[in-house]
Amino acid sequence: MASSEPHILLIGGDGAPSGVPRQITALLKALRDRARITVISEANRGGYDEIAGLGAEHVILEGLSSGLDPRTWRAGRAALASCLAARPADLVWAHARMPVLALRQLLATRDWTPPAATRLAVSYHGLPFGRGHRPGTSALALRLERRLLAACPPLDLVFLTASQRRKMTAAMGPAMTHHASHVLSNASQLGPLDKAIAVPEGLIPRPAGRHIVMTGRAGWQKNHAEALRLMRHLPEDITLSVCGDGTESPRYAALARRLAGSASARVRLLGPLPDVRPLLAQADAYMLTSRYEGQPIGAIEACEYGLPLILSDFEEAAELAGGHPMALCLGGRREAQARDIDQMLGKYVSERASIGAAIAEFWVERYAPGRFEEQARALVSAILHGE
Repeated sequence: MASSEPHILLIGGDGAPSGVPRQITALLKALRDRARITVISEANRGGYDEIAGLGAEHVILEGLSSGLDPRTWRAGRAALASCLAARPADLVWAHARMPVLALRQLLATRDWTPPAATRLAVSYHGLPFGRGHRPGTSALALRLERRLLAACPPLDLVFLTASQRRKMTAAMGPAMTHHASHVLSNASQLGPLDKAIAVPEGLIPRPAGRHIVMTGRAGWQKNHAEALRLMRHLPEDITLSVCGDGTESPRYAALARRLAGSASARVRLLGPLPDVRPLLAQADAYMLTSRYEGQPIGAIEACEYGLPLILSDFEEAAELAGGHPMALCLGGRREAQARDIDQMLGKYVSERASIGAAIAEFWVERYAPGRFEEQARALVSAILHGE
């Protein structure tokens, strides 16, 4: 690369597959011919598999993933400060929740002072407060956001949706006035299923009957418990496949048996999958029962594969479902939800080709890689030139 090309530091957190490493990888693809890029994150656990092939340097730092151990947090923040000091960049852009917090703390406390020409950006992959968050945590996050934004030098704040930007602006008040804000939506880049790829053993054979899939780590946010309870009310020809970190554990299996009851025999617990394409290719619908979301990459990937969406009533669900040819936002009692799901799946299975094509067209219009690349390049140019 020419020396005139800017140096961009992209800071992620945990190395497992999730929305953050997927967007960082998408940014690498969009910018690799326009910048020298360094990615900082914890050790790769499948989320950053493509980095080496895209020409980026990958710096491993521990202490960047979300956690409750203050010693790990302090060590991670100190390591990040040292790394930033050793790697001057034209743009430092933090993504995951802990790096976004750490970067702003370093700036507010002057524990790291960037060169005068360095631009500073943070991405909110969902707001850290609001409906669905634990009340105490939400209130604390709201106060912390106001203090940090008020104390930090000018930042470029990047949101996944315009509605999240509006909510943040309203919640922060004067603390937002000296910062610029932008919107960069997610995109998915799975591509078609490569028939040469071996189908994981856990996906053989394909379930008989109708098949719903869920992707995402086990935990409070994703609220898998609600999907497991709902299985008690769904017809017996419906199978639920769940994949993601934690879903392979004995503890999770016990939870599934307790919450789904006899329907747990129709719940497949797959653990983390290196490639979700074989699973999506088997599916008749994608379900997301989260308490809160930003712009869930798993749902966007399901759109790429022409699948209907079954969504809990999180704050961004209506926006995600808007314009989608077959999306269901759950409400009311579980018995009524089950009837709605049964009816939707029946229609999809009987008209799979036409409905799947319409969903794929919807994905092209909103979430295809070309659209993301164009927006990402324009955004980075605007940030670097202070526009």
